[in-house]
Amino acid sequence: MFLLRVIVFLILVSIILILGFPLFLIYDLSNGGNFFGVCDDIATCIIPITEGPKLLVFLIVSFFLLVLLLRLIMVFINKYQKVDTIL
Repeated sequence: MFLLRVIVFLILVSIILILGFPLFLIYDLSNGGNFFGVCDDIATCIIPITEGPKLLVFLIVSFFLLVLLLRLIMVFINKYQKVDTIL
């Protein structure tokens, strides 16, 4: 049971990191960064036009997969404890 709660915690941390990743990219660029090592010089950097949508799709799919996994684990925990909750 403790291991399941640790897994739930790790899933929640992963969800927060996925949601915050675009903010980290914007923060890095606004402070004169190099897009976390992708570009040496942001003015002359060539990034394919499909990189943004691919990143967006990857983040959305991974977010929903983690939410699904979290939901399944919480249902299992509730059935294991035999307690009716709102989940």
